[in-house]
Formats: sequence, C-alpha cells, structure tokens
Amino acid sequence: MNKILKFKSILTLFIIAAVTFSCSSDDNEDIQGPSTETTFDLKVTNTNAGNTAERDLKITTAELNSKVKVNVTFTSEKSMRRLYIAQSINGETNIPFIFDSQEVDEKKDGSVDLVGDDKKTFTFNIDFNTPTTADGTITYILWTTTGRGDFRDISKRNAIGDFDFGTITIKAGNGAVGDGLKSYTQTILNAPLGDGSSSTFMSIFDGEIYKINEGEELASLWDFGYYYGNTNKASLASANNYPTDIINVPAIGGVTADELNKVYFELSSKTVAEFDAITTKSDLDFIVQSTSQRINNLAVGNVIDFVDNYGNKGMIKIIEIVSGTGTSGKITFDIKVQTKDITLKL
Repeated sequence: MNKILKFKSILTLFIIAAVTFSCSSDDNEDIQGPSTETTFDLKVTNTNAGNTAERDLKITTAELNSKVKVNVTFTSEKSMRRLYIAQSINGETNIPFIFDSQEVDEKKDGSVDLVGDDKKTFTFNIDFNTPTTADGTITYILWTTTGRGDFRDISKRNAIGDFDFGTITIKAGNGAVGDGLKSYTQTILNAPLGDGSSSTFMSIFDGEIYKINEGEELASLWDFGYYYGNTNKASLASANNYPTDIINVPAIGGVTADELNKVYFELSSKTVAEFDAITTKSDLDFIVQSTSQRINNLAVGNVIDFVDNYGNKGMIKIIEIVSGTGTSGKITFDIKVQTKDITLKL
C-alpha cells in the first residue's frame, strides 16, 4: 500500500510539474513572430530613425471592441531586456497595456521581460485592442530598455536612443478628445509601519496605492507618501524626499534616491468649492511649481496645489485624518490632476 501511495504521489507531482511547465510564458512563446495572419508591421531599429512609415503605424478599423494583430520588430546595438507598451484611450492618460488574450512573461511594473541577456533583435505578434465606440481612438507607444524603465519616461534606459519608440494608432470614425483630467476619489494612505508593510505611497500615474516593501520593480511609480510626525502632524512627502528617520525608502525599496519621483506641494488659495468645480485640464494651468517636496500640519478641508515629476499639475482635497503613527493612522483625500502624453523627462 505504501508503495502504491508513494507512486501516486510521485505521479501527481510529475503531472503538476508538466502542466506548470507547459503553461509557462517565460519564453513569450505565445507572441513569437512574425505572424502571417497580419499585414501590419511596426519596426523600430537603430537605423530607421525618422522613418514614419515603419515607426508610426496608423490603422482604421470598422471592427469595434475587437483585436488587431501587429508584427512588432525591435533591433538595437545594445541588449534589450524589457518591452514597454503604453496605451491612451480617446486622448486620456497613458496607462500600461494589459495582455488580455496572450500570455507573456511580465515584470511587476507591467513591462514584458524579453528573457535572455543578449536580445538585440526580436519580432512579436501582438494583439492590440480596437476602440469600443464608433468615434474612438487608441494610441499605443512602444519602446525597449536595457533595464528597469519608467512608463512615464521613454528616455529612461532606452535601448536604442532617448527619442526612439514606435506608435500604433487604431482609429474608428473621427476619434475622440479627452478633457485631459484624471480624478481619484476617497484615496486612503496609511501611516508608515517600520517593516514597510503599510499602504503608504500613491502613484499619480494610475491612482494605485503601494506598500513600501513591494520592491524596486514598482518604485518608479511611487509619487508621494503619508506620515504623521510628533511636531508636523499629518504630512505628505514626495518619494524622493520622504523622511529617512521614519522610513528609508531607498533602502527598503532597493533603489537609489535618483530613482524616486519628486512632487512639489503648496497650500492652495482655492476653496473646497473651487476644487469641486474643476472639470478640465486648463482649470489647473494656474498652478506654479513650489520648491517644497513636503507639506505638513494638514487639516480636513485643506486644498493643496502640486506639480509632479513630469510637469503634471494637480490639486488635493483633504477629507479625513485619523491621527497617529500606528496601524490606525491614515489620511483620506480626493485628487484632480492633469494628464499628458508621454514625454521625455529633462
């Protein structure tokens, strides 16, 4: 009986291992190209700079809420380790593209792991989403890096060159134009815990809340965090200038200070009612960047002006503060912030 049970256990482990191996996407097998099922090709190489026919692909489709397959080729003199794809729907903010119909080897920050240390050329066939409305437009921006990059900064570790990327624009009808404004409501940040397990940092890019100990893969998305001091009470600080005597963000995140984003804060002259009335990007154009990456002694009803690391202007409205430095301490706020096309950080 023991021999039979032992054999069954070994067989079970073998089956699990076989299934796990067969479902692995470590080699990006699902998107290996080129595919003969499409005539659309995007090419970005170290020799075709300025060739819009190859680097800037425009597609018009009558198929809404569907897929368009594109052969994507990158060639570089440097070893490429990650592929970044950002998408903008109807002119709104760029967000990471999500592979919802193909399996890929993804890094935690949403980039594609190109697998292997010496990948200087590749061709993937990728299924891109088409607009869901008859007048919609989706724009995709693609670039490769030699290491961990940044969805908001194409130039960071760009494998080919600071200005080297490809674009795919899929259009149905006349296209749409967004209002250039992103809103996040009832956002809650917790007071920091010494082990970094608290949800203390926020990304203005996508509104996500992050734990400090989530690691270097996500550090480039952190914009600012919350803390509660004995003297300065409820406070916000940029990731780059967060008090190291409370939490040493570079150390616990496994990054250098230069990898962390800067946000500049200032108490606004605007009222809560004026904050609530903001509906377009231009409503925030009046904001001027301050010199302080921290703002202290916050109170419910405060409105804060800020400018982020990428020049986006925004405002924060404080809704609730629970005093303290332990697990119960937290701050709740609303945000309105401009959204821009991806640009190169100067």
